[in-house]
Amino acid sequence: IKLRKSFYFTIMPRPTETLTFTLKSSIMDRHRQLTLTPGYLEFDDNDTVGSTPTRFLVSELAALRYGPKAISGYNFRIGRIYCIDIRSTTGQVIKLRLRSVYRIRLQQLENKYTEIVNALFKYYFYDIVRQYVWSFQDGDSFDLAGLHIAPDGILFDKKVGRISWDFLRTRRYWGYFTVFSDTDQSQYKAFSFVEDWNAEILYTVIELILKHKFPDRKA
Repeated sequence: IKLRKSFYFTIMPRPTETLTFTLKSSIMDRHRQLTLTPGYLEFDDNDTVGSTPTRFLVSELAALRYGPKAISGYNFRIGRIYCIDIRSTTGQVIKLRLRSVYRIRLQQLENKYTEIVNALFKYYFYDIVRQYVWSFQDGDSFDLAGLHIAPDGILFDKKVGRISWDFLRTRRYWGYFTVFSDTDQSQYKAFSFVEDWNAEILYTVIELILKHKFPDRKA
């Protein structure tokens, strides 16, 4: 998909069909339904069966964070929780949780977690990435995940200062990524995908900008 001039995305247009997932966060919990449509996202997160599910319109979707967390026993880890949080423009949060203890259903839950995250981006959050990229190409500055992104570089804060795009680098690890200057080690910041809102969106936006500005730069 061509996004104005020479910006490109390797993504498909937003789907038009309704997609549903059945979730059960733990053995004790009941089955709950997550529904993704082109116009809204809906999740049955109420305690009472039959209550009205929480619904976010597409225009109300503001932020996403996701990732696994450990379940700790007395002396060692006994399981894993796959976490997905979706925040609206009003600050309301839908929390999706998939828990595996002693590796029971671990692969099944990991597959479902991955499928949900991919669907959220396909249905909603790639559009948010697209809007940020368009804003940047129009010469606008904006704040995203605690960073100020401008045509001449990225500003962490007044103490760290601004990093020019010429010297900006990123590095992705399991569960987090870093943004840093290749000329000044003090200009550095890490973002956790499970703790920091819109960390994945920030990473994607920065990578698209860097690839556009420096198509021949090695990773």
